[in-house]
Amino acid sequence: MKFLAPLFFVLALSACKKKDPTIDFGPNGGIAMRDHNNYPMSTPDPTDWTLDGAWNTQERGLFQDLGLDLNATATGTVSNLSTYPNPVEAGRAIFHFTTPIAVTCSFVVVDEKYQVVRPLQTSTASSGLSFSLDVSDSAFQQGKLYRLYYVFRNGSSLYYKGHGDVKIGM
Repeated sequence: MKFLAPLFFVLALSACKKKDPTIDFGPNGGIAMRDHNNYPMSTPDPTDWTLDGAWNTQERGLFQDLGLDLNATATGTVSNLSTYPNPVEAGRAIFHFTTPIAVTCSFVVVDEKYQVVRPLQTSTASSGLSFSLDVSDSAFQQGKLYRLYYVFRNGSSLYYKGHGDVKIGM
């Protein structure tokens, strides 16, 4: 019986081991499919390209350099928010948005473990932009899902925030 005590101890420790957080990409394959002209091609994931509620520690950490309270109440609206084509087949996608006033947009792309694969980028203040997102390098793997987080700010206040999921290849 004495030899079983260390085994139970090891099993108890491994059961308590904290798991790394992973992203739940959501229903409908996890993406809002769009063609090369930004037209919808399927039932979208209702959690993508909308206003998010409270963000967890990993999500807030992606934008810590902005100095914003990312769980504050958003003050604005964004339309035409999408990335296309999705899935991305040719190594390049467009991240697009429109706002009623000029705001600054910051975004970052992460994998399922919140590891940054495309570092934080920030625009100049604008009411509508299209970013070209190059996903052809080795940071992106064919067939995998990635999450693009975005934060819009008006001066030093939170205007809008959310996420959208992007698939690389079919």
